[in-house]
Amino acid sequence: MSKKEHHEVVPDKMKVDKEQKFTITLPNGEEIIIKLNDKEIETIESYFHLLGKHNIRFDLFNILLVFDELNITQISHMVEQSKSTVARHLKSMEEDGMIISRKADKHQKGKIPPKLYQLNKKLLHVLEYSPINPKPPADPKKKVEFYKREINFCRVAIHSFKILLDLLNPLLNSFELYLDDLPNAKKIYDKYFSSDSKLAPFFGYTYFSEKYYEQYQKAQLDFVKKNIEILTAQNNDPEVKEREYVAFSVYLPLKALYTFKKKKIER
Repeated sequence: MSKKEHHEVVPDKMKVDKEQKFTITLPNGEEIIIKLNDKEIETIESYFHLLGKHNIRFDLFNILLVFDELNITQISHMVEQSKSTVARHLKSMEEDGMIISRKADKHQKGKIPPKLYQLNKKLLHVLEYSPINPKPPADPKKKVEFYKREINFCRVAIHSFKILLDLLNPLLNSFELYLDDLPNAKKIYDKYFSSDSKLAPFFGYTYFSEKYYEQYQKAQLDFVKKNIEILTAQNNDPEVKEREYVAFSVYLPLKALYTFKKKKIER
């Protein structure tokens, strides 16, 4: 999720009408209508700051995104935290509207049915369609709060990207340990790193000059629109329960950031 002032091709604003349709207005004025099957859609506002309340929320969010519905025991094993710690954070996330829970339909006779937790899909829609309002309010007091949210948004985004990339470390460490065992090393490579595997991570670095960056921005408009079409189809597909993959983009004004850093050091 990017900010309009940093990158001009992301959706400029989003609204929801009474017919339960998302309307995204791109910076060029073009409107895109998104129809969702949700019976109820909250007023659009950024839930992103909710993830920043505690580090464990990122893991809980991603785990429930990938595995759809889990109980506390299953979740605690994945985040390597006690069940009491996990339960406390799940409760607070449920109070914030980030997740929903229900009693399991099937359970062992004589035992209390476990609670199953699931990500609130409305939160997912909000994050996927980047409902960021880049215009600060006129009220000075509200403007300060707006700026604080902007700062928090960027810091949470940086932190969340780092957590996602760090998930590769256990796999890389295991791969490295098997370098003396070529047959097993080959198995890991073929499954997780080969260009023929859809599980292989992809890293791309593209640097643009000021002269050609505008052309890149225009090309990105088509990408944004196509991405929205795919997300809408996915969110309306009743067979889709899990999100097994994540793709994220970061756009940075590299020269401006280095220049600012240099000026700050020189002060």
